[in-house]
Amino acid sequence: MTLKEEFLALLEKDKEFRYAVVGLLGFEEILRRLDKHEEELVKLREDLNRLGGNMLLGFKRHDEELVKLREEMNKLREDMNKLREDMLRGFELMNRHLDALGARWG
Repeated sequence: MTLKEEFLALLEKDKEFRYAVVGLLGFEEILRRLDKHEEELVKLREDLNRLGGNMLLGFKRHDEELVKLREEMNKLREDMNKLREDMLRGFELMNRHLDALGARWG
């Protein structure tokens, strides 16, 4: 193995050696900052995944609540229609009674 090949292999495999070389070249601080940024990005991605999961649970809960509300609204609509029918029957009965009274008393 030539010196060049050995040097490149060390750069590729040995993180401390790589930092020592870039330190001599003046790039050590940049690499350290990039490593910190990468770590922060990993943490942010984990946070985002966790929040996304929580959001999905919240959406599911809201969907279930909407289904319940829709069912309750449909039940109320049925009740309202029955009341309207009862009221119309009551008006018809009252009209018949008034017509009968009018026919009887003129």
